[in-house]
Amino acid sequence: MKYKVFRIIFIILIILLFVLATFFLIKGIMMEEEEETKTSIPSNSSVNVEEIISKIKGENTDLIYESSDILEFTSLVFLEDGRYKTYLINNKTGEELQITDFISNWENFERKEEELLRLKYPEFLVQCILNSDGKKVYVVKSNEMIVYYYDYTYDYEYLEEVSLKINYNEIKDLLDFTYQLDQEYENEDGYQYSKDKKTVAITFDDGPSSTYNKQFLEVLAKNKAHATFFMVGTMMNSCQKCVLDTYNSGNEVASHTYNHINIKKSDPLEVNENIEKTDDLFYQITGDHIKYVRPPYGAYNKTNLENVNYPLILWNVDPEDWRYRDVEKIVNNVMENVSDGSIILMHELYQTSLEALEIILPKLYAEGYQVVSVGELAELQDRSIEAHHAYRSFR
Repeated sequence: MKYKVFRIIFIILIILLFVLATFFLIKGIMMEEEEETKTSIPSNSSVNVEEIISKIKGENTDLIYESSDILEFTSLVFLEDGRYKTYLINNKTGEELQITDFISNWENFERKEEELLRLKYPEFLVQCILNSDGKKVYVVKSNEMIVYYYDYTYDYEYLEEVSLKINYNEIKDLLDFTYQLDQEYENEDGYQYSKDKKTVAITFDDGPSSTYNKQFLEVLAKNKAHATFFMVGTMMNSCQKCVLDTYNSGNEVASHTYNHINIKKSDPLEVNENIEKTDDLFYQITGDHIKYVRPPYGAYNKTNLENVNYPLILWNVDPEDWRYRDVEKIVNNVMENVSDGSIILMHELYQTSLEALEIILPKLYAEGYQVVSVGELAELQDRSIEAHHAYRSFR
């Protein structure tokens, strides 16, 4: 009886050993076949990706850029009918990627994009992009991204190409790929004026106005414009904060004499005392000195040129905003008479002048002008401004 029991147990053990041996043998064969399969099928290697990239190049013309040092993908940029066209190809799979595939937080990226747009462009263009439909094309490079804005509806018939450079230092915490960081970089700034563009200076007389000064500065800032404020000494004394705010905003403060006197009809000694008194007050407020004088009424003579130790700044575009107080008339007058190098005369004391400025600045920008101070205009036109001379424009 015991023999039979041992025999049965032995047979069962033999069967179990055979089953286990068979199991491990089959599993080994399957693993070998799987390994063979892995080695026999290309793993989306560079050869396949290169074929995909080569095909894209063949189907498009005018290759502008191809990345070489981004590990995760290849960026291809083409120019087609005056517009940029881009492809982002996964270097492992050959799949086409979208910009959102390697931005970790799209909401934060859009906030940064808007911030940099506002730094570069005037408010009216930024609002058009934010509030209208269009197409964005992202050109991705190893150290920066360039965004091109196509088919947006812009106010004032603005026709120039709108684009924005975003250096990776600005968005490095949002990028999910290898990138390069520039040790030094400078964001595009709307106040970086160019010698290659049409330029005019806008000027404001008879201020500062405690009522309107802040609003004039805000309108200028919204439009990436600078101006020269020819201030009257008595008005400066009444609103010293206006003087300091204007100076600190990057705009230019110049003299309109202390008492708004007609220098052509005044004694030379009185004229110089009046001008120096204005400069003394300006220095007390800002620690800087006046550089230019505008004679009230535009009146001056040879004696003034000989005795006043400042350049006299006049104008060649005068909408007579003080006379008409009509927004449309002021705007039309400026736009019909302005040209490259013009100096525009306006006044800081009137609501209609402020409202006209809100229209004039975008119109000028849309027509390709940059609006600057008198000093910036002369510099951009490679002209010097010298004492004992009078200037109506810098053409």
